[in-house]
Amino acid sequence: MRCPIGFSLTTLALNLSAIPIAAANQVFPSPLAFRLSPFPIFLAQKALQEKLKDFTYWSDLCGLQADSGKYEDALTSCEQAILLRQRDSVIWADHSGVLLQMKKYPEAIASAEKSLGFNPKTSLALTYQCMAFAALGRSEEALDECAQALRVDGNWGRRSPALAWVNRGLIFSQLEQYDQALIAYDRALLLDPKDPQTQAYRCDTLSKLGKQAEAIAACDQAVAKSGKGSEQSAALALANRAGANRQLNQLDTAVADYDRAIRLNPNDSNLWAAQATVLEQLAQFQQALTSYDRAVQLNPKSSLALVGRCTMLNVLAQHEKALEACDQAIQGDGVWNATGAAQAWNQRSKALTGLGKYEEALASSQRATGIKPDYTEAWSDRAVVLWYLKQYDEAIAATQEAIRLNPNYAQAWLNQGGILRTQQKYAAALIAYDTALKIDPTNSDGWANRSALLWRLKRYPEALVAADKAIQFNPKSFQGWHNRGVALIELGRYGEALIAYDRALEINSKSAEALTGRGIALARLKKYAEAIAALQASLAINPNQPLAQETLKTTTQAQQKLLDAKKPAKK
Repeated sequence: MRCPIGFSLTTLALNLSAIPIAAANQVFPSPLAFRLSPFPIFLAQKALQEKLKDFTYWSDLCGLQADSGKYEDALTSCEQAILLRQRDSVIWADHSGVLLQMKKYPEAIASAEKSLGFNPKTSLALTYQCMAFAALGRSEEALDECAQALRVDGNWGRRSPALAWVNRGLIFSQLEQYDQALIAYDRALLLDPKDPQTQAYRCDTLSKLGKQAEAIAACDQAVAKSGKGSEQSAALALANRAGANRQLNQLDTAVADYDRAIRLNPNDSNLWAAQATVLEQLAQFQQALTSYDRAVQLNPKSSLALVGRCTMLNVLAQHEKALEACDQAIQGDGVWNATGAAQAWNQRSKALTGLGKYEEALASSQRATGIKPDYTEAWSDRAVVLWYLKQYDEAIAATQEAIRLNPNYAQAWLNQGGILRTQQKYAAALIAYDTALKIDPTNSDGWANRSALLWRLKRYPEALVAADKAIQFNPKSFQGWHNRGVALIELGRYGEALIAYDRALEINSKSAEALTGRGIALARLKKYAEAIAALQASLAINPNQPLAQETLKTTTQAQQKLLDAKKPAKK
């Protein structure tokens, strides 16, 4: 009686698929062997020849090798079994399964057809066809095959109907039919309640349905059920748990989930890249870059990880490296998120903008929107490039297109406000800023920009309030502290202004503007020597500052008058 594949009655000490067939007929005598007797060698040779003709041996070996991930060897063993029993439907199904693991999907379908030709009720072959069709993106055909496998409920080989239910769930998930996916996973778990991978898929589906608490519970069950040898299932469950916590805005917990998943499966570049996206949300940009770097080390062609790396390098103002990473992403494996290659072209545009190459940046931006015309962020970023090129009408039009695509995209409103402010259209600019801050009330940059505009309008108390808001939402906001100093100077509160500029310089010690502001505050406090030192330091960084030049001149004169007044009168 034939054993199911993967459960051989014979204990194998040697992988015969690694030995050339001709070697089985060769004898390698030794003096010791002939001295004793040739009979044991004859018996061993005969046993080997019998194994070569043993269908069960080869079919079992195929299963064992497939389970060990030795797919080339498994394919050879399956084909040896097929030579011995060409009309066996299950061995053809197993052959299809190995081809499926090797991602040879058309060949897997062909082998499954062979199996079904010999027995139309071979449910395993129908399920493998279902999986191959799904991998080829032929979802409707895939669903039909899995349904047929369950309907005939025929020969499942060493598998069970749970396999068909799980794959139905995966296909429904790809089609975003999450209710149907959940039903399929539940049916699979009725048949195999201890399967951690199905529980992990179920967790992800519950999260997609907005049932985050249930999703986390399902993921916890999957982790609990994952024993030795199922670390990948546990890692998948933890990654899906991270996704649920991300939906709940529990970002620190999501990062911790990814840490646990990475410990179980440290060589999965997708886990590192996913963790990086959460670190981005937490504004932990250097840490995010580190995770993206690790993902790229593991998969140097990963477009997804490379474009993430490019994005972080842009945020950190490392534009040369960002440009290189984006170019590598475009030449990578072509696996992207929903934004596709457009993200790489848009980030490439940002890198070129940071390098002052505005014409090239505009060309890259056009590629981004050419690939994805509804890419809101790309239209908003194009407005910045056009702003630098002083093409103000086109820049405003780009912000309007971004706003049309997504009226709740705060950055587009902020960019529009900045362009209008450059055009001295202050009332319209204030409306744009206020709209942005209504959408995103905690946007520190938005409050800093509003502060600068209110200063232009000479509404100094309101400018101070806006600067304080910028600092409240980002205590390390250079522009917030700088603008606070500017407003306090106008309000005559010079001591407080000096403190604000000192805080700004702690964040950016090379800011000529902050040094100038500090010099003005010191001059108003009649601390002329310190004021002159600050103004000279500012002009050393940027000599082209009329305000600093004029303040230095008047401060030097004031100091001289003070020194002259202190001189004793001549007798």
